Amino acid sequence: MLSKSCYFPCYNYIVLFTILFSSATAAAASSPKISYVDHCGSVVPQYASTGTFLGHSKFFELSYGHYSGGEKLFATEPSTSIVHTEHSDVGHFNFRGKYVHKTKSSEILQLGGSLSFQGPQIVVKPRRRGRHYQSDFHPSIVHTSKYVNFELSGFWSESTGMICMVGTGSSHAYEGNILHLSAVFKLYYPKISNISNSIVSGTLESLEPVESLNYFEKISVSAYAQMNYSYTHFPSSIRDSCSNIEVPKETSSFVMDSVSSYIPDLLAVLLKLEHGSDCSGGNCYPFSLNKDSIPSFLSLNQIYFSEEGKFHTRIGFYNHSVHWFNYKFVPEDSFVGEGFWDHEKNQMCLVACKVLANSSVGDCTVGLSLWFPLVFTIKSRSRVIGRIWSNKNKNDPGYFSSMSFRDSGRYHNLVPGMKYQYSVLEGISGCDAIENSAYMGSRIYPDGSLKHDLSFSMSAVTKGGSSANGQAYPLSIGDTLFTDSFVETQMEDVNVTLRNVSYEFSYWSYTDPSSPDRIHTKISAEGVYNSRNGHLCMVGCGYNESSVLDKKEKIEDMMDCKILINIQFPPMDPKEGEHLNGTIKSTRQRWDPLYFEPISLSSYKMYDEQATESIWRMDIEIIIVVISLTLSCIFIRSQILYAKKNQDVLPAISITMLVVMSLGFLIPLILNFEAMLIMVKNKQNSFSNRSDWMVVKEVIVRVLTLVAFILHLRMLQVAWSARCASEGKKDLWVAEQKTMKLCLILYFSGAVIAWFVQSKSRSHWWKWEDLLSYAGFILDGFLFPQILLNLFRRSHEKALSFAFFVGMTAIRIFPHVYDLYRAQTTAPRLQFSYIYASPEVDFYSISWNIIIPLVGILLATSIFLQQRYGGNYILPLRLRKQDGYETIDELSL
Repeated sequence: MLSKSCYFPCYNYIVLFTILFSSATAAAASSPKISYVDHCGSVVPQYASTGTFLGHSKFFELSYGHYSGGEKLFATEPSTSIVHTEHSDVGHFNFRGKYVHKTKSSEILQLGGSLSFQGPQIVVKPRRRGRHYQSDFHPSIVHTSKYVNFELSGFWSESTGMICMVGTGSSHAYEGNILHLSAVFKLYYPKISNISNSIVSGTLESLEPVESLNYFEKISVSAYAQMNYSYTHFPSSIRDSCSNIEVPKETSSFVMDSVSSYIPDLLAVLLKLEHGSDCSGGNCYPFSLNKDSIPSFLSLNQIYFSEEGKFHTRIGFYNHSVHWFNYKFVPEDSFVGEGFWDHEKNQMCLVACKVLANSSVGDCTVGLSLWFPLVFTIKSRSRVIGRIWSNKNKNDPGYFSSMSFRDSGRYHNLVPGMKYQYSVLEGISGCDAIENSAYMGSRIYPDGSLKHDLSFSMSAVTKGGSSANGQAYPLSIGDTLFTDSFVETQMEDVNVTLRNVSYEFSYWSYTDPSSPDRIHTKISAEGVYNSRNGHLCMVGCGYNESSVLDKKEKIEDMMDCKILINIQFPPMDPKEGEHLNGTIKSTRQRWDPLYFEPISLSSYKMYDEQATESIWRMDIEIIIVVISLTLSCIFIRSQILYAKKNQDVLPAISITMLVVMSLGFLIPLILNFEAMLIMVKNKQNSFSNRSDWMVVKEVIVRVLTLVAFILHLRMLQVAWSARCASEGKKDLWVAEQKTMKLCLILYFSGAVIAWFVQSKSRSHWWKWEDLLSYAGFILDGFLFPQILLNLFRRSHEKALSFAFFVGMTAIRIFPHVYDLYRAQTTAPRLQFSYIYASPEVDFYSISWNIIIPLVGILLATSIFLQQRYGGNYILPLRLRKQDGYETIDELSL
């Protein structure tokens, strides 16, 4: 009979399984078996399978391929709510080989796979609300179309390279009815590809009558193949093409083993083209078609490296910077290329061939070179820089002028060894951050040691009344360079008053209040931040993205570096009306064409809600800490009184358990509680001038911690004395030694496993905080040594009082329950403000917050059962016998 706790989940699974089974049966009944011979026999002969399974081969894999046709499948209901359409995305398809079997023919393989299509997406601009968009930082909204999936089976011929498969699929028409589809899929997929045949193509045709509701138009597909690749232009022609490219000295070099691991991640970005001043008409376009539409971006997609640094790739060109277009293949806007990593010049060099509209490959007369700078400056903050050129003569059709390209955006990964070089700090004059560096006020400002403390969203207003919205974030603080995926850690020197910083400002301004069009402006800046008065002074270099593209000049040439930026950060305890404010000014004369009116900056989102919430939370958490420590003292005192009344149980208390618990209270005292409370004051990140009240709370917590530690020492001393005074109790010491030995083995093994997992996910060795977290994890299982001692002795003594082991277990469980609640209700960015349930002194995550309480309850329940029915009661019935128990006993030796 099912228990009540199991009944509902099991019932749901049964219902779900019944629905799925019924749907599958109905689908099978409505779709008669498709004859492979009738539709594919003339393309690839059918052979019986030998049953030899060759695996889920990645050889048969196509990603982000292009398709055309099948309009009926991807038709969507017209939307009357979409306005300001920017552009429509082409759809794409994927093919995955699910299984491959050998057949009785050596050149024919049986193949099963999945063919999926995603319909086009429509990208629209959001509606305006006055002068603001509904989403300030997401200027585009995507309306996703439908997905269609086919499950296919068939055969592949190694000699002809043809795949032919039949199968079924389903889709929803926009009217709501389900379409039951059947189709035949034919694809040319050679065993070995090279740059000339790396684009594969085929068709998907409906097997339903034309008059059927399930019929769809023929779909033509093409994609960049991921099969075995044979290099044809390597290496002489590629090296000759790149011979005239000058690469800067300070670029990243990669050892052979790291080329394939680093470079694909670094190139997972859009690269902005910088058309030369001589670009005109088709002279600046690397295509023979669409000369009136000059691309603004390119990307290297599906990069595959092989031995000796060789690689092949697909190159896409785009007019829009929408990131989800990066990977999709559009034949007329694509090239295919192959190349190698040049270890002598630290550059990637490749030749590229135009993909024609019919998915065939044209001439290979385009050269590319790219490299990875090691130094960021105020003008050059690109992680990837390169050039693209034509190897044709100037008078030949299809020739185009050489162009530069670079990444320009957020930095998800950095080249190893990259640094920031401050170069214009001497241009800062009249700056309060520098001139008032000795100022020491009563208010506390961000110390500048954390990226999040200095990042903010902003509203900008000019004297003319035009508005803008954007964001600003540090690229570097001191010598530390940040990325979007940077795992923030506290800098070692937190008492520095003046810090060199570099920034990225990005904001969108409105050309016309009634128009949805916006201008994107970016400013690179560097300067000095003063943590004593919260003032930031910087020199900036700005440019308008549209002007760079329209005038077809390099970013460095278009930058205006006559910009002065002053930012005043609010105190960490902002009063009503206090918020971030600042100005962006041009230092040029008014008659200068690049002069602009001063821009006033403000941000109400910097600390107001965050600080108020964090102050309130810190006060609550200190109260919880005080209550927890007080209860700990009460529970340990109850155990001491219980032991005095029951002298015979004292020797049965685990010394190992008491040592573990004593250390749990000793560590915070040794650290002087810096990890939880003093850190707030020493790092000058206190939220207020309420420091006296913070010190009082800190003293209370320290005193209670000391009292709890002394009580644990007293309990340890009493238990030790009772153990030593006991006659004929040598078995207690033997069992204690086994307990300690087994605990040490398990704790050490757990530490090694935890270190191995951490080393895989992070680049550094264990820090002190990691050791504290693991120590807290051990303390969560403080009852484990007592359980082992009871097992080894098969004891029946009630060594621990009910109030002690249940109360202390609840105290260890509650932080994880609280952390689950805190994660759902608050999302503070100031991580150092955690006082209770701090990640620095225990394991906290959704999974750990569930696992640890369950383990704590299990251990407490085990103690209860052992003290009621005997130490070996928690073992399976067959292990409670003497032989089985002795086996467990021997395993501890």
